[in-house]
Amino acid sequence: MERRHRRINSKKRRKLIAAYKLPGAPARQAACALDSDDDCNAAVVNNGVISFAEGLSALNREYVRKSYLLASSYVSDVLNVQRGSEAWYEEFIKVMVSLGWLPLRSRFERVSRAGKGLTVQLAALNIIASMLTSTALFGPLLSALPKLAADALDALKRQPASFELFKRNCAVHEGGDFGLASCAETDGELIMVLVTYSTHGVDKQVGLPFLEWDSSSFEAFSGQTCLVLNTSMVNEKTIQLMRESAGDKVEMAIAKYRI
Repeated sequence: MERRHRRINSKKRRKLIAAYKLPGAPARQAACALDSDDDCNAAVVNNGVISFAEGLSALNREYVRKSYLLASSYVSDVLNVQRGSEAWYEEFIKVMVSLGWLPLRSRFERVSRAGKGLTVQLAALNIIASMLTSTALFGPLLSALPKLAADALDALKRQPASFELFKRNCAVHEGGDFGLASCAETDGELIMVLVTYSTHGVDKQVGLPFLEWDSSSFEAFSGQTCLVLNTSMVNEKTIQLMRESAGDKVEMAIAKYRI
């Protein structure tokens, strides 16, 4: 089902960021300088894999990572909503809107089962490709996002520490749950194409990471959205507020890498 959301102004957004404090986050952290040498174009963030097209500044990449970190952690750890559910997805989108993102489209639906042998990874990539096709967004950067997401997953498997973090974070009781996002910047706006993919109440396919499970062997659900953020909203002060609200999660739940 499609949903409409209103953009939140900057003053209210800063108050909401402060309100989204995660468990264990200190009352105040010393300001940290942005790592301007950061050239990583992909990252594991909680249970998500996020990739970045060429041209995004380090500041914008950090805002994307912190947005996903705060939204996913707040819904799971503070609101205690069951991961992979429609309720979780709806609350996640609400937090993203509070952080300045505007959904051009947003829906949550049952995934149609494809032919036997199609892995979870390929099923999620197919959803990203079909969603972009049905969204009125064009340009070479945006058309490259599905391949960028695929390259990010392939590169992740060559990063042992990052892959282990991802495998731990996407495991849920009797199932799996993860997010896959690709981001580009065009005409002063950040665009994030995001798909969540989850299943519950199934026997785990022992010895295989969730990405390699046979997607035809269980019922799955997917949240699908295209989010837009005006880059004028991104600044060091806002990112520092996000760091303070995230606390130790900044170090524990993010693993950056190169594709």
